[in-house]
Amino acid sequence: MDRERLRTVVALLSVLSLPILLLVAAPAVAQTPTPGKPKVDRLVMGLITPYLDYVRPWINGTADHNIQHDPMLEWLVEVDAETGQYKPWLADSWTLGPNGRLWRVKLHKGVQFHHGYGEFTAQDVVHTHALWCDPTYPGRKDPPVSGYRAGICQVQKIEVVSAHEITMHCKVVCLDMPFYYSSASNLMIFSKKQWDAEGEMGYDRKPAGTGPYIFKERQLGRYVLYERAPTPHWKHGVVDWKEIKMTWTLEESTRFAQLIAGETHLTEVNKDLTDELVTKGYKLIRSRTTAQQMQINFGGLYFGTEDKATGRYTEYGGTTGKFDPKLPWANVKVRQAMNKAINRKELLKVLYKGRANPMYVHGFYPDLEGWDPTWEKRFPAMYGYDPAAAKRLLAEAGYPKGFKAKAWLYPFAGAPEMIAVMEAVALQLREVGIEIALEEADWVAAVRPKLQKRDASGYLWAVPPSKKAVEAQLAVFNVGKGIGHIFQTDEIYKMWEELLQITDAKARDAQLRKIGNYKFEHFETIPLFDVFIEVVVDPKIVADWPFPGWDGGDVGHTWRITACKQEKPCK
Repeated sequence: MDRERLRTVVALLSVLSLPILLLVAAPAVAQTPTPGKPKVDRLVMGLITPYLDYVRPWINGTADHNIQHDPMLEWLVEVDAETGQYKPWLADSWTLGPNGRLWRVKLHKGVQFHHGYGEFTAQDVVHTHALWCDPTYPGRKDPPVSGYRAGICQVQKIEVVSAHEITMHCKVVCLDMPFYYSSASNLMIFSKKQWDAEGEMGYDRKPAGTGPYIFKERQLGRYVLYERAPTPHWKHGVVDWKEIKMTWTLEESTRFAQLIAGETHLTEVNKDLTDELVTKGYKLIRSRTTAQQMQINFGGLYFGTEDKATGRYTEYGGTTGKFDPKLPWANVKVRQAMNKAINRKELLKVLYKGRANPMYVHGFYPDLEGWDPTWEKRFPAMYGYDPAAAKRLLAEAGYPKGFKAKAWLYPFAGAPEMIAVMEAVALQLREVGIEIALEEADWVAAVRPKLQKRDASGYLWAVPPSKKAVEAQLAVFNVGKGIGHIFQTDEIYKMWEELLQITDAKARDAQLRKIGNYKFEHFETIPLFDVFIEVVVDPKIVADWPFPGWDGGDVGHTWRITACKQEKPCK
């Protein structure tokens, strides 16, 4: 592929309107710094998209929405900012029972909800679980819909042992409970007393969390403002900022200009603009661990047999009868051909500046269970860049002259390169005769509903799934428990059902590896890279931001954003 054409994609996307924006950007208001104190009272975050403009996460929920909950609400389990390991939060400890279907959980004492709603207790956990899992919960107007709901509701019943101890009883083996009740998922704890006093809409008007910040106001589609809680937080003490303001701007060049003008203090932009900002003295902060997998999905791989009686593949509005056997990439040779048409080394060099790692199978990571080290050795022969082999495979599949298809373009939080990736992949596919018509779309309003209805046949779509427990990836994207419906077959569904009956760690690891190899050998997706999330901060304002990368909203741990309190920029 012509490297200059690929660079053009990035350049046009990033800087076309930048000179005009820099001319009109308002200058920052300077504050006289006080030694030992933050230089600004309000931290302004320049983010990409809010996903949803409401608080209640069980309504068409997605963990990508979590960034709005992060400052004010808390989870039972924390994904550690430095290591990515599970650690205590509102739960002090959790112990698995001998049959793998029971967890004994001890809760932290003395944690207070905002707005005078009292101490956090076992009743708040029971209430929050019921919001997701009780189909007829009194007072809840909308049915719960979320990709993680199946995993959350593996816990069938919560038994209250005491005010600060519960027992979770599961309907299947539920070894991934710590994930589903952690900050990587979207089951944050809500106040039962607030629900009883104000009803469901109280959670949107003035949510009472237990975090170090309190919700202050929202302007739909533009920002959410939080203020520091009036008393020291039970775990983090007094946090640095009096206020945190999350703003959302889809246009990358505008986010760039806002940071330059001092209108925001941190943002996400593509690697070219990131490097430009670093040369200007701004500071790059990366997630402490791998955060996402960048991949291209084949819309329409609905091979699984639907069953409305059990909800198999038809939950949450999934429709039946949408598999099209005439779809070109229904043929595994076409999927392999399209993979071999992709020059990953070029994409890594031009779009990611070498700051990403190879990806082999969607949902599998070297540090999680089910990993197969042979994938790295087998990948070049099966997936490696070879346009001649790609054309040969297309001819064998009945497409000697290629074919036409479509792809969606949309921005995504934590992945500022994603549009450029999709455009570059389309250029590379053209080299082997596959013409991709690119359609700009809104992820929330247009793409997600089509995916949920299994109505994405004939479209390629890029997505950067956040790192999560391997079983959760399967549930959301392969067995119809979420909206993704990436690659569904009866074989995967059966292996997943078997997985939920396995308690032995070695047997479970082997079963997940078996599923991973099935996905690998069937060319489930176009896997590209394991990536870190990069944010750029103004070092005069921000000292550091440790976050793991697989918080539910990709960026999280906002209470760990620390202020630069010295006269010189914090490097």
